[in-house]
Amino acid sequence: MTASRRRSITSAPSRKKIVSIRKYNRLNAGVIMFLVMFIYVIINVIMYFSREHISIYEVTIQGAITQEKYYTGVIARQETVSMTEAAGYVNYYIRERERVAVGDTVYTLDESGRISEILFSDTNSNLKNADLTGLKKELTNFCLEFSNLKFDSVYGFKMDIDYQILELANVSNIANLDQLLQENNGGIFQRKTSTQTGSIAYYIDGMEGLTPETVTEETFQMENQKRIVRKSSDLLEINSPVYKLVTSEEWSLIFPMTEEDLTNYGGKTSLTIHMIQDDFKIKGNFSVYANGSGTYGKLDFDRFMIRYIKDRFLNFEIIEEVETGLKIPVTAVTEKNFYTVPLEYLINKDNKNVFLVETYDEATRTTVTKEIEPNIYQSNENYYYVSPDDFQTGDTLLKPDSEERYKIGITAPIKGVYNVNKGYTVFRQIEIISQNQEYYIVKANTSYGLSLYDHIILNSKTVKENQTIYQ
Repeated sequence: MTASRRRSITSAPSRKKIVSIRKYNRLNAGVIMFLVMFIYVIINVIMYFSREHISIYEVTIQGAITQEKYYTGVIARQETVSMTEAAGYVNYYIRERERVAVGDTVYTLDESGRISEILFSDTNSNLKNADLTGLKKELTNFCLEFSNLKFDSVYGFKMDIDYQILELANVSNIANLDQLLQENNGGIFQRKTSTQTGSIAYYIDGMEGLTPETVTEETFQMENQKRIVRKSSDLLEINSPVYKLVTSEEWSLIFPMTEEDLTNYGGKTSLTIHMIQDDFKIKGNFSVYANGSGTYGKLDFDRFMIRYIKDRFLNFEIIEEVETGLKIPVTAVTEKNFYTVPLEYLINKDNKNVFLVETYDEATRTTVTKEIEPNIYQSNENYYYVSPDDFQTGDTLLKPDSEERYKIGITAPIKGVYNVNKGYTVFRQIEIISQNQEYYIVKANTSYGLSLYDHIILNSKTVKENQTIYQ
């Protein structure tokens, strides 16, 4: 029994559990969404960099516009040059641009230089605390406004400070002058006072006698100009120019004029100009004259002479004073063709302006007349400019109380811009007042025109009419 059971156990075949493994290719939903979004982003990036970008401009108000044409003018004014009566070292007592009265000491001339050295050896001790504070303030302001692009201004500023120190010490120094002369007799020492009233300058350029009649083309060849600048401690020869006085506030700025300038400004009696060097605007009386060497414009002023006393030539722009209008970029302007219709074809009916249009009715095979209230964008002495959306080429208009007819077809362009206030481009006509290379000044609140703060397409070439704009 036991043996048979053992046999049955040993003779029973062994059973192994076999598990089959199946491979499933399952796509995760998150992966699919990621791929879709990734492709969408790539497409949008490609489209963004491949298309021309649309920029929006907000209309602003403007009252004047420069023509961005630069002129060079020469200054003519009343100037008197003083000459030395002896040779020696010069020392000045008055700052450039200062007003000089009759009898004021302008300079001293010392043959040996010894008296001048003694005279100004204690200059610093004569300065009061208030004087030193003022000088420190000027030095601080100069440092704050200094630019490396105008390094030459350092020399002019140094001269101004030198003159100011001499001016502040002038009273005590001149009071001691007689005593110094007695103690140091020998040599020539001259104290020169002004015989005229005027504003002082310490440069001479040989053009002090310039008048409008003597201006020629050679006047503006600045490379031929010789400018002599005087400063304290210079050694001057006898009969040398030592300083000059500008004796009147009246001065003129003269510049050559072209045929285009004569057309633009020949009839004007005043002009406003923008000085380039100091960003200053000034208005003057204007006239045109010819002197045999050419045609010139002359601007006359009775103010601000002292501002430009150290200059002979000035670069400037002419500013067009215009009626206040809206400022828009030149790039925003485009043109659209409109149908032109003679004025006499418009009739007023029930307080509405309409055209009578003759059309053919296919259903009844008869000619019918209908009224169309047009969108009139502009007009002149002969025609209305009507929207092409109101008519079709070949439409026939009836003239009131007449047998005459006019066939729609002739077009003419109108300048305008694309307004995008409503989210899509709408053509709006403009009436130009003035312009330069970058901007137009146009009338505000015209029929089918622009208003302040309207949004328009900056570059009209990047869009079409009725195009949706996403801002």
